[in-house]
Amino acid sequence: MAEGNEDIKIIGVDKEAIKISSEKGEYWSIPFRLSHVPDQSWHKKFHEVREKDKNLLKRKVQVSEKMISVEVSGADDLQKVLDVLKIQIAETNILCAEDYQKKLKIRQELEDLQQKQRDITTKFKDDSAKLKF
Repeated sequence: MAEGNEDIKIIGVDKEAIKISSEKGEYWSIPFRLSHVPDQSWHKKFHEVREKDKNLLKRKVQVSEKMISVEVSGADDLQKVLDVLKIQIAETNILCAEDYQKKLKIRQELEDLQQKQRDITTKFKDDSAKLKF
């Protein structure tokens, strides 16, 4: 995700960048602005969510920097396509949040273990000072 654990959201459309698809003459590329630049983990999770999604309104997308471009036809209801995309992004955010929580838990466990080791090391050092030879 973005820094920390901020959700990625669609915050608008770049109307000036809407263009006809170079590959298919009857399709257009609609670029939506994202709230944050997604990291690699988010990209991977988003791809997984899209692979599992069998919605008929799922369209070809490309994520780059703070944009997600969607390929649509003239017959598409753009709001419905956007709604499907928003659901996919929300599901991705949930998966990333779960991963983030797991990482925080592991980090805390590691810190606790390191503190326990420091405490035991200090105890042995103190005990070793009291040894009688």
